[in-house]
Amino acid sequence: MGSQMRGSNGSSALGLGRGLHRTGWLLFVLDIVAAFAASIIVLCIRFDTPDLAIAVLPYLPAALLPFAVRPLVHIAFGLHRREWRYASVRDLLDLVRAVMVGSAIVVVVFLVLDRLDAPGTSPFPRSFFLLEPLVFLALTAGARILVRTSLERRDGVVSAGGSTPTLVYGAGNAGAIIARMATAGGLRGMRIVGFIDDDKQKHGSRLLGHRVFGGLDELPHAVERTGAAQLLVAIPSGESGPVRRAFEAAQALGMSVKIVPPLRDMVTGHYQVSGIRAVNVEDLLRRAPVEIDFEAVATSINGASVVVTGGGGSIGSELVRQILSLGPRVLTIVDQNEWALWNVERDIATLRREADGAHVVAALADVRSPAALNAVLRGARPDVVFHAAALKHVPYVEFYPAEGVLTNVIGTRNVLRACEHLNIGRFILISTDKAVEPVSVMGATKRLAEQLTVAAGHRTGHPYAAVRFGNVLGSSGSVVPLLQRQLDDGLPLTITQPDATRYFMTIAEAVSLILEAGTDPLAGDVYVLDMGEPMRIMDLARDLVRLNGVDPDSVQFTVTGLRPGERLHEKLFYDDEVAERTRHPGILRAARPASASIENQIEAFVDELAAAAREHNDGAVRELLLRSASLTGMSDMATISVPDEVVAVGPGRASD
Repeated sequence: MGSQMRGSNGSSALGLGRGLHRTGWLLFVLDIVAAFAASIIVLCIRFDTPDLAIAVLPYLPAALLPFAVRPLVHIAFGLHRREWRYASVRDLLDLVRAVMVGSAIVVVVFLVLDRLDAPGTSPFPRSFFLLEPLVFLALTAGARILVRTSLERRDGVVSAGGSTPTLVYGAGNAGAIIARMATAGGLRGMRIVGFIDDDKQKHGSRLLGHRVFGGLDELPHAVERTGAAQLLVAIPSGESGPVRRAFEAAQALGMSVKIVPPLRDMVTGHYQVSGIRAVNVEDLLRRAPVEIDFEAVATSINGASVVVTGGGGSIGSELVRQILSLGPRVLTIVDQNEWALWNVERDIATLRREADGAHVVAALADVRSPAALNAVLRGARPDVVFHAAALKHVPYVEFYPAEGVLTNVIGTRNVLRACEHLNIGRFILISTDKAVEPVSVMGATKRLAEQLTVAAGHRTGHPYAAVRFGNVLGSSGSVVPLLQRQLDDGLPLTITQPDATRYFMTIAEAVSLILEAGTDPLAGDVYVLDMGEPMRIMDLARDLVRLNGVDPDSVQFTVTGLRPGERLHEKLFYDDEVAERTRHPGILRAARPASASIENQIEAFVDELAAAAREHNDGAVRELLLRSASLTGMSDMATISVPDEVVAVGPGRASD
């Protein structure tokens, strides 16, 4: 027992226990040598002689005070327990502080010894106390630089074997971090050989020993000089323009391209070394990414009870993930698909452990059932409800309009009524650009859902709002997975129309903006996410082909024609809606004068529509949806008609 106590309170207290690795012991020995050498060097300089008998012996043992004090001070500062291969400015500042503290102790001890008339203290050159710290600092800092250089060279030799010579596009903070990691052996299979940057002030300079060659126009020259076979895009803002240009320039030279995740992924803790990945279609979106006000969103969610309907879907599950990271008190996930519910609950298992005290409830319930909804919401007592449950596949809803109405319209009204009954303070409907002047049953049902939400917001005075946006990449049934599967199988890539355009956004970005729109205090509004400019489906398909290392001109594209309910171009606003700016540049408000009489008529109309849908009278449902145009501002519903054959909905047609 006694020996254990000595071991734990002795050497460990000084920082020299078994936990001290070999480099730490080396630095400890070097600090002792540096303290001894600094005293001798300073005295020799002071008396301008190399004769130790003249310069040193008369001042012993006082001259050895630094030798006794400084290594102990360094131990107290923990300077031997640091990974000096990753040394930063802060580590060097700590070294300077340790030297200053050591100097103060040496001076105090010397003055005490001088008053006691100890040997070697009188006469003693006072300049020693000014020069000795500088020499000692130079020696100890130099020792650590040599150790770091040796470790980096060793790790570099180990990691260089079989590694790919890589140019980094972006000589900023992200590029410097990547280069340090690669030098220290943290990025296996990657060897940094230089930088490319568009900032002309950096051209010709060096970063961590590597040359900054110039902008992307200098990429061929840089490749010729370095033999680089890979380009790493290190632009953490995630702007698609530079990524696209870098990808195209590298591909023209036969280089592979990888990318550092956007800054928002680093901030939220999603970034890891393994997060360096190949460029994907989302990186090539022809629009700048939109940043959100994390503080405002976190304030509205932290400590709240939140319900997400349709939580097993692509949008709903991303809502669940982002909400859980914001610290809700209770998060209730509602879905009628048991597999989807189980799947999202399994996916967030790690997030649940990291969320401090958040209680997650997975509720199997259908929004078509008022009783089930009331039971779930009574138990959750939510502060906010995000309503993502919907049928969204345009052709299927076109063939089965009654089903679309029962889920998208009646289901939305059921959730709204439950929220009103329980006086829930906030409700957010996830809508779609297909609700604008709809030509499909799905679009018409989502437009009615928008109007029901607006009416409920006006009735209650609560911030009940709809958020309208276009297509999200990677969602279930979206174009990218379909095209990728066709490409992998060697099949022709099917496109509805070469000139068809859609608005695109990533799932994570869309959900972040939905959360921010949900913080607006106004009642009965329709918000529209700024989707940038629409993108041709053909351009998206060709980008995907290029990402797979294939020449788009060598791939067969088959034009299938628009499917039932689809149109060539989508819109985000009605002609009579005014796009008003909100406090967030990525969120617009679709302003339209409210009409109490129309809102009252909608309630009565939905009753009639519900009756036809419950009878599964698809013809009557279509007729009623055509009539709804005068109530909801839907100006063009003429194309809603009975499709010729259900088989036309089959797989293999990419448009959204």
